[in-house]
Amino acid sequence: MDLLSGIPVTAAGVLVAIAFAVGGAPLFALGRKAFRLRGVLRSLAERPLTADLTGWVNVRGRVELLSPMFAPLSGRPCAGFQLEVSGENSRVGGTIGEWRSFRLQHGDASVFVSADSAEWHLPVTDERTLPAADPLPERIAQLLDSNAETRWLRDRRAPLHVVERALEAGATVSVLGVARHEREIARIENVALAATGTDDGLTVEVEAVPGNGATGDALWLAGDGELSPGVRVFTDAPDRRSLEPSPWLVSLLGVGPVLTVAGLLYLARAAGPLVSRRF
Repeated sequence: MDLLSGIPVTAAGVLVAIAFAVGGAPLFALGRKAFRLRGVLRSLAERPLTADLTGWVNVRGRVELLSPMFAPLSGRPCAGFQLEVSGENSRVGGTIGEWRSFRLQHGDASVFVSADSAEWHLPVTDERTLPAADPLPERIAQLLDSNAETRWLRDRRAPLHVVERALEAGATVSVLGVARHEREIARIENVALAATGTDDGLTVEVEAVPGNGATGDALWLAGDGELSPGVRVFTDAPDRRSLEPSPWLVSLLGVGPVLTVAGLLYLARAAGPLVSRRF
């Protein structure tokens, strides 16, 4: 029995059927990705950091910096920060962030954590209101000018409310990602610290110099590339259920094929008269 027999064939219907037939495949792909990610998250449990990590893992350890960086408000050493800026009595605002890879250490074991496309869940480390009449430290002024929304607020001399979230050195974090070994060339970093004479504190210059050419295996935590573009970093133990894809995303695993089949059946029904005239 043709389930679509009661639907008249129209030009608009043909267009919708084409959209169903073409769009079903990407919807199925989204559903399949959500289903696989849900399975991975449900099978993971936080485990000790060891040197033999492989595949999807959830490990906890202490943050150690690979290069010097300081949070712009609190001034504490960190592996990255995010500033949430909004104008007082205004809905205009923006987010500014800078992140670097870091080393996760636990006992004698360590792993490098990639900052590429990472997702950060961090606490508030400082909060401040910046009056329009007060001069800003150079570093903060540069950060605010790097964002179109915050630059617009500054041009209109609006008081700014700034919330800082930073991944501080020495913090204990939980990291969810894929562990893999990568070959790397040894490098040496020369770090020069120079006082600036302003309330920005210190200016940091890092010069990377090639090492002696020695190579070795380094253990990295990074994204999957397919299921998750980057690692997820939490200062508190993550809520598993909040990390899982929503049920409606998983349902696309079945919705996609249904739409494709429905679209193809409608198109076949619409093409029936044309085919019968040719034979």
